[in-house]
Amino acid sequence: MQCDGHNTHFRTFRATLAGLLTTCLAAGCVQPAATKTENIGDAAACAALKTVIADAGTGFQSLRGSASQDYDHTRWDTKPILPGTDCDIVAWGGGRTHYGCTWDKGNDATARADYDAGLRLVSRCLGSGWQVSHPAGHSGEASRFARSDSPTTVEIRYYRERDPSRQWQTSLTIGPPITRDAR
Repeated sequence: MQCDGHNTHFRTFRATLAGLLTTCLAAGCVQPAATKTENIGDAAACAALKTVIADAGTGFQSLRGSASQDYDHTRWDTKPILPGTDCDIVAWGGGRTHYGCTWDKGNDATARADYDAGLRLVSRCLGSGWQVSHPAGHSGEASRFARSDSPTTVEIRYYRERDPSRQWQTSLTIGPPITRDAR
């Protein structure tokens, strides 16, 4: 039963990622491949992920929508990297900018299944040139992908939100490493 639920979540996750290519193609941010030898769901997700990573050096300028300001950061709406997720770009006071998405608020089993599916997909998309570490968090688990030749990291995690919500969710964050200090 657990396996069936996991497979369902992975299929849903992959189908959600496949919708991303359509979004990026419509926005003109990804060009279609000349040949399609890999699974189109994975190909779409990988193309979109690589497009966001490529824009990290500019602070995700080409992906920014309308802005709002807070005391320590500016937040821009953005098209989701994964349809059905809540995504935004945040520029912190210290000059760091992240592209982040969260999805599937619910219980720990759902968040874990989404994390596992996302981790497998991100690993395939990024390939062997990226090293993975597992930074500690207050709950759940995280995997951070990094390259020695780039300040950009890709981090996927699942965790339990702090009060008052206390729901579990999964997130994907692209940019410099996440730290506790926003400055």
